[in-house]
Amino acid sequence: MDPAPVLVVGAGPVGMATALALARQGVPCVLADQHSETSVHPKLDYVNSRSMEFFRQLGIAGDIRAAGVAPRHPADVIWSTGLAGRPLTTWALPSVDEERRRIAADDDGTRPVEPGQRISQIELEPVLRDHCARNPLIDLRPGLRFDTLTQDDQGVTSSLSDVMTGGRTRIRSRYVIGCDGASSRVRTVLGIGEDGFGVPGLPGAFMVHFKSRDLGSLHRHGPFWHYFAFRYVVIAQDEADTWTVHVNAAHPDEFATPPADPAAYLREILGTGLRIDKVLLTSRWRPGFMLADRYRAGRVLLAGDAAHRMFPTGAYGMNTGIGDAMDAAWKIAALVRHTGGPALLDSYETDRRPVGLRNMRTSHRHIGVHMKAGALLREGVPPDAVARFLDDERGENEYRGVELGYRYDDSPVVCREDGPAPGWSPAAYTPTTWPGSRPPSVLLAGGSPLFDLFGAGFTLVDFAGDGRAGALLRTAAAQGLPVRHAVVRDARARELWERDLVLLRPDHHVAWRGNRAPADPAAVVRRVRGAEPAG
Repeated sequence: MDPAPVLVVGAGPVGMATALALARQGVPCVLADQHSETSVHPKLDYVNSRSMEFFRQLGIAGDIRAAGVAPRHPADVIWSTGLAGRPLTTWALPSVDEERRRIAADDDGTRPVEPGQRISQIELEPVLRDHCARNPLIDLRPGLRFDTLTQDDQGVTSSLSDVMTGGRTRIRSRYVIGCDGASSRVRTVLGIGEDGFGVPGLPGAFMVHFKSRDLGSLHRHGPFWHYFAFRYVVIAQDEADTWTVHVNAAHPDEFATPPADPAAYLREILGTGLRIDKVLLTSRWRPGFMLADRYRAGRVLLAGDAAHRMFPTGAYGMNTGIGDAMDAAWKIAALVRHTGGPALLDSYETDRRPVGLRNMRTSHRHIGVHMKAGALLREGVPPDAVARFLDDERGENEYRGVELGYRYDDSPVVCREDGPAPGWSPAAYTPTTWPGSRPPSVLLAGGSPLFDLFGAGFTLVDFAGDGRAGALLRTAAAQGLPVRHAVVRDARARELWERDLVLLRPDHHVAWRGNRAPADPAAVVRRVRGAEPAG
């Protein structure tokens, strides 16, 4: 039986991010996936700013940008009655270059460390796979399918099989993290139920992934990232020749038999003489939403699509999963290294399930805008009025409060404060170090982000530098909790961070803050490392 501290099931983006985050904490894992190769399906096309912050922490943001759409290209969204019709309005979204200029110019704490990045899953997965394959702490095992598991007080015994030979493998681990997608075998074995619903008026969709350099047809209303035409959406996967079209089913049985000639079908739907060089892939899929009833059963956690499934609007699916990965990894790593206590396991669901629920609801809100605008057109509302509605309801891919502003208000491993919490809006991130929040990003002298001072473990950001941090640091050391002490001499950063001392978790969220040493530093350390609640 192969021993491993952690078994990660599923080597999609979330599973690979989980493995890389565990490795950054110094914890080995086995990363098993039934597929031998990376995905050929363009399931996602955007890594949002929060996920890019996490990838920066893992040291791979640059490689992801190199594999994605070049930084000079904007991410405009065109709304239209169709390529054969007329444009309604454009949501102008900045390029990476433009967003970097805004980050430098508006250093007010409201912006991310990293802009988001346009990239297909087809291009993202090889970058992550390469880093996993080269990391000595990650035992990558492609072609190994998870079958079942049993748990006891000391660990988990998982049974897996080689998809080529049928040979059986048993892996004994202290913990398992199931990142094995929407049809998760881990979730099924655990008996965890799910709540879900479809999208009314959208019973299915047909996807065509193809090559074309016919910009005369595709860009007749201008260059775009997304082109929404209600009956279909066109996605520019790169700025050269790779595209994906999703055609919405008009009735449940429309794609029961897929089109025999996808290229001809696509030309008919688009109403243009589009020249298609090559059809790469087609598939049928059913839009819907799902949230697992539980994110944890004993020593097993669920992350990514195994825990939640969302419509692509807002790009919340994988990006929510990356947040799951970072949260699960530091907590499991602390338990493996014996620096964390049992409350860490409870805190995973308490922290992450509300985020999954909120993001699912926000994605549903965005698809509701699509459906309402389409209904208005069908009802004969003038196109200019529909355009005004769309401009009033924009927010898809711009809800910075959803991306950056989620808080772990009820976390059992965060020290709560008395008084009213700061307000929250989906549309904007409010800079705050309220416990449970992601703190504001600030550029220090020389232009480097304050976030780059954070360590792999806990970090105590100290704006005083006068010894007040000593009691907390000594207590953390006595309890075996690694804490990096970062003294920051920056008045603007201190103003935005609101307190002289701010203790951050490994996932960048605030665990405790104050202007002086806590009255009971031992209780604070026990609380944040999950040993016991603090008063």
